[in-house]
Amino acid sequence: MSTLARHTTKQRAARDIVMQVVVRVANLALGGVVTALVVRTLGQSGYGQWSTGFASLALVGYFANFGMEGVALREAAREPEEEHEWIGAVMLLRLMMLLPVMLVSLALILALQRSHEMLVAGVIMIVATPFGGVGALGLMFRLRVDNRVPMFILTLRSILWGIAVLIIYLEHGGMVALAAALVATNAIGSLVQAGFALKLDARIPRPSRKHLREVVRVGLPIGIGGLLIIAYATVDQIIVYTIAGTNASGLYGSVYNLLNQAHFVPISILTTLAPVIAASWPSDRARLLRTSRRAAELLAVTSFGGLAFVIVAATPVVRLIFGQTFVPAAPALPVLYAAFVFIAFGYLNGQLLIVLGLQKSMVYISVVALVVNVAGNLVLVPLTGFMGAAWMTLVTEIVVCVASLALILKALEMRLPRPGRIGRAALAAALLTGVLEALALAGAPLALLIVAACVTYPALLFGLRALEVEDVRVVLGRGSLS
Repeated sequence: MSTLARHTTKQRAARDIVMQVVVRVANLALGGVVTALVVRTLGQSGYGQWSTGFASLALVGYFANFGMEGVALREAAREPEEEHEWIGAVMLLRLMMLLPVMLVSLALILALQRSHEMLVAGVIMIVATPFGGVGALGLMFRLRVDNRVPMFILTLRSILWGIAVLIIYLEHGGMVALAAALVATNAIGSLVQAGFALKLDARIPRPSRKHLREVVRVGLPIGIGGLLIIAYATVDQIIVYTIAGTNASGLYGSVYNLLNQAHFVPISILTTLAPVIAASWPSDRARLLRTSRRAAELLAVTSFGGLAFVIVAATPVVRLIFGQTFVPAAPALPVLYAAFVFIAFGYLNGQLLIVLGLQKSMVYISVVALVVNVAGNLVLVPLTGFMGAAWMTLVTEIVVCVASLALILKALEMRLPRPGRIGRAALAAALLTGVLEALALAGAPLALLIVAACVTYPALLFGLRALEVEDVRVVLGRGSLS
């Protein structure tokens, strides 16, 4: 069975990215409403417990995959005839890790719980762990650079989750009901995805031992590095929770949730381009560099624009989504979105490290990042509360991005490329910040700021040639898929 990764045209890749962005934006809008309902359902203290428990389970749940999907994706893109065996190895590994992950998750919830409701909700979410196994089937769609089914599953889960949260809010439910609803919606989505995978191929992958040893050998450094990344991305929330209290944790968790939602941008771009990058190396260095540059430009355009907007509109955005009582969390949002710029480029750097065979370096970089993050948080959080955690998130992501980029350039025997479109996108974002700041000083409401950003930023991007008409033609064009 063949994949389309090595034969993908820029038209197909561009349309797949645009499709994902459109769908994810719609889901993000729905997610914002749902998050607001969850916050209003639980309150500051309850949401602090919910977000801390969720982040902790996500950290432990990572062991169910441990970064092995990246290895399977890379190897299956290079060896299409072995696709089923590589995916099957990931599925088998998940089955082997299932019981240990569930036991460790239970121990963590018992240690962190501050209420009976938090404990019960955590146990319910642990029950959902087995349904993550079929998630490996999503690799089949990624390898074909056709992510319509995964986006449908994402939308289905979002709609079902939104309906459930609305009912719970109206019925004055609590954390336990939310946990049960989350488990149910995730299970439905996983089962529907399995059905689509069966339609895609009459013989869907099954757990396989054939490449298990290779997946573990190559993937172990990736897994350890990924675990450390999750650790330094979540430890600040746990530190805020334990040192500053549940109210501060609820405030910080609310704006951090907005940061997590923004990950859809680099995820959309790399979901499409990662198989293309993997299939290009080492046989087609020029294509790898060309595709990586295009990914970096897209990441710059989207992340710079988001930062420009929240610098000006953080307070009204937080007020709209979470309510007046969460406005004290607004100053952390621009700092976290500055970190998001480096997080976005980090997605690309991480993929390149894997493709270039530098996965062991991810461990060393992540260890340094974790040490920096924990040390900084332990000093700053007692002094400045959750704002210290936000600043340490930014510092940590800068360290990771700079170190990763240095290793990649050394491996490719390259100097840092000229800014080009990335620099022009930065200038466009800076000018957008000025325009929005002038409107805000004039008393413009949030709706006007949104409209102004949607009109001004594209005009600046095209005017400064950070984007060109040819880019639009590529998306609208009808190139060959061969």
